[in-house]
Amino acid sequence: MNIEKAIDAVREGFRDYQLAPHYSSPRVRMQHEDRRLTIHPGGCVNLGTAGVFIHKERFSFHNDSQQYTNAGKRVYVAYDSETAKLQSIIVGSLPLFPFDNAENHFATETAITSAVGTDLIARNDCKILTLLGTGRQARRHLIALSAIRNLEKAKIYSRSRENREQFLETMQSYTDIELTLCETPEQAVQGSDLICCATGSNSPALLGKWLEPGQHITSIVNSNKGVKEQAGLSRPRREIDDLVVQKADIIAVNITEQSQIDEHGDLFEPVQRGIINWQDLTEIGEIIAGSKQGRSSSEQITLYKQNSDQGVGFMALAKLAYEVAIENKIGVEI
Repeated sequence: MNIEKAIDAVREGFRDYQLAPHYSSPRVRMQHEDRRLTIHPGGCVNLGTAGVFIHKERFSFHNDSQQYTNAGKRVYVAYDSETAKLQSIIVGSLPLFPFDNAENHFATETAITSAVGTDLIARNDCKILTLLGTGRQARRHLIALSAIRNLEKAKIYSRSRENREQFLETMQSYTDIELTLCETPEQAVQGSDLICCATGSNSPALLGKWLEPGQHITSIVNSNKGVKEQAGLSRPRREIDDLVVQKADIIAVNITEQSQIDEHGDLFEPVQRGIINWQDLTEIGEIIAGSKQGRSSSEQITLYKQNSDQGVGFMALAKLAYEVAIENKIGVEI
């Protein structure tokens, strides 16, 4: 199961969502203090699959960032939507990246969804990538974004010099892209075509005053109001500041309703302040289905707020994994 096929599958999942949004539901999160249970329901009419994806974590906040203290194995439960028969149960995130070991297959799907949304509105000629963050999601986004653009160079920044150096040591053997370490986030952003924020930050890692015409931003931090309330934060988690949102000519999301329900800080606060309206957002399924336009100029600044993986994406991946298992005669029939 390769990354390109996974990206294609998720793209079709979001196409299905746009064609039949009533067959899916936004992500549901239930939280008590640092305990969180998350359920992603989704149905893909054309792909013939419907079901849920579920995961459980405990987390903590230190030094203005979030860390998971415990995370259980994620579970897919997928049905054949035509026959109503149970199609597959998949325990654990999909093994999509060669540098992940069995212990670290957690949330591998996020970078795949990011690649779908980024592909829709980033310039086709992107050569230079900025990665803000050096954790597991930054590693995966480097590979996933390389699958959609012919990247030549990646500029890497995180607050820890040690983490930056470890990233370079680990990832250079997995990519032909030139990896360059930066001392400041502004240095990393300057001259880049594509900026990916893959941090655990609670406060903006990317500032709009650094942006240049034609750049694309993909941001993946998405909290919910439960985290703010239960963790005692004074405000919602943010990964980008208001000026990033204000400068963006196009703002794409997975589904708008998710940010309204969860009160995602990067979008909810700018709406509250009158910087944007919810109607200004474009759902990626609308671009995929052709009902809305993506980028129309190489000078536009575009933002893809990857505002939570959705059930339709997970179910599309479940269908792909099922087909791969049948073809290769792997798995256990129950």
